Amino acid sequence: MRPHRLTARAHAALLGFLVALGLPGTAAADGEAVREYVDEVTAVSITVTTDSLVFARERTDLAANARDYVTLAPLEINRTGRRAYFWSGYVWSTIDRRGRGPVIAAGEQLVLIADGRPMPLRQASASLHDQGVGQPPTPNPVRTARPVLFEARPEEIAYVAHARELRVVLVSESASEDFTLWKDARRGLLDFVERLRLER
Repeated sequence: MRPHRLTARAHAALLGFLVALGLPGTAAADGEAVREYVDEVTAVSITVTTDSLVFARERTDLAANARDYVTLAPLEINRTGRRAYFWSGYVWSTIDRRGRGPVIAAGEQLVLIADGRPMPLRQASASLHDQGVGQPPTPNPVRTARPVLFEARPEEIAYVAHARELRVVLVSESASEDFTLWKDARRGLLDFVERLRLER
């Protein structure tokens, strides 16, 4: 009698059920820096850090204690052996920016700087949904946050994980402004690099 084989959808549903139960080995346990799971709808394998790098710039010109933020988490999407890498995150502000313009205006460019090496953050050509990801891999920090997905190379992720100094620069035609590291999550990046054996 031949053993029963699960379809990809059934396999994903089973893994999702196990994750919901909190069984070990199906997702990041408490305190773990990397989460691995299978999308319940598409059966795409996803690996992402549980914490994001958070960069901030002061906006006291708009309001007291106001800040704009950029969050970035490394993401691997594995579609039956075809692996793609990204920075998944959000751009957001502590103030209501309606009538003030977006945090990142048209024509402006974000650049991740690691130990002096510039890495332009280029918007991915396909959305998370088109990549086969049903739900955002990282939690939305605030309701008004704008999700972003930037292309990344494994070598760049490894370089950032080992960098001593990180910042994000917003570049426009007239000036550049720094987002300084507000929350450090390089431990998670190192675990991500080690788990996926990414080469620096």
